[in-house]
Amino acid sequence: MKMLLKSVALLSALVLPACVSVLPDAAPPKPRFHIAAADGAALTGEALQFSLVVDEPRATRVYDAPRIAVSTAPGRIEYLAGAEWADRAPRLFQTALIQTFEDAGRILAVGDRAAIPVADLVLQTDIRRLELDVEGADAAVVSVYARLADGKGTVYAARKFNARVSSASTKPDAVYAAFDSAFDQVISEIVEWTFDVGASTRANS
Repeated sequence: MKMLLKSVALLSALVLPACVSVLPDAAPPKPRFHIAAADGAALTGEALQFSLVVDEPRATRVYDAPRIAVSTAPGRIEYLAGAEWADRAPRLFQTALIQTFEDAGRILAVGDRAAIPVADLVLQTDIRRLELDVEGADAAVVSVYARLADGKGTVYAARKFNARVSSASTKPDAVYAAFDSAFDQVISEIVEWTFDVGASTRANS
């Protein structure tokens, strides 16, 4: 009986490591990328007497997700396998816009509708493109249509903002570097445009 127990124990000791060794190693987590605010210090200037609500951008389901869209052919979208956004892309873009306005420090107040239910002006944006274009030379493409309104149906001005920045490769770090530059350009231009249009609108009201 004792010999039988020793044999079972020995067999178990041999089999257990074999079972463990066939388990696949856990895949490393995907890097998650943030959309950073633009340099608010470069957008400082005279104080402007209006408050601003920044609505969450509208986007199709292609871009309204944590996945990073990749345009591989006209009308064809896939997604980057090696990385993703840290949150839904429109939400990250809205936060980056608000932080840039705050860092510039030129207007009375800025925030989303939860922070500022009522404001003098409302910035509404539609994300038209937010993708890595690999049809030709690899490039991060950001296209945003912006409207500055009173929140009651009157639109004071509208404009589309575009940026295309070449990516050194389709590896995650290179893709993020290209997107970071594209976002910096678009966000800076939207904020500066909002300051100009907002100042003109308030002066004529």
